[in-house]
Amino acid sequence: MEAFVAGFEVERFIFELKKDEALQAALKERAAGTFEGFDLDPDELAALRDGDVETLYRMGVHPLLLAPYSRYAGIAPPDYHKRLDVLKGVQKFNSERRFAKPGESNHG
Repeated sequence: MEAFVAGFEVERFIFELKKDEALQAALKERAAGTFEGFDLDPDELAALRDGDVETLYRMGVHPLLLAPYSRYAGIAPPDYHKRLDVLKGVQKFNSERRFAKPGESNHG
């Protein structure tokens, strides 16, 4: 399978989805204009439109974003977990933030 990297717009869509009830309803109803205003490539659009959490995960979307997305997309929690369980180890996510010691920089 070809490797993908989710773009900023996928994560922005999910971030907006978490706080916008109209967008939540549009996604649930599969409304035509759901993704207007988001610059998604065809693979990203298809994965978001189809509730394809496996592809979104492979694209690099963090599970902490996928979980709320899956709820708004109508995927039951047990099904969401079942679909991602088979992908354990496919991606390595690092949520740690390295803080600089005095005199060091966080940048490169």
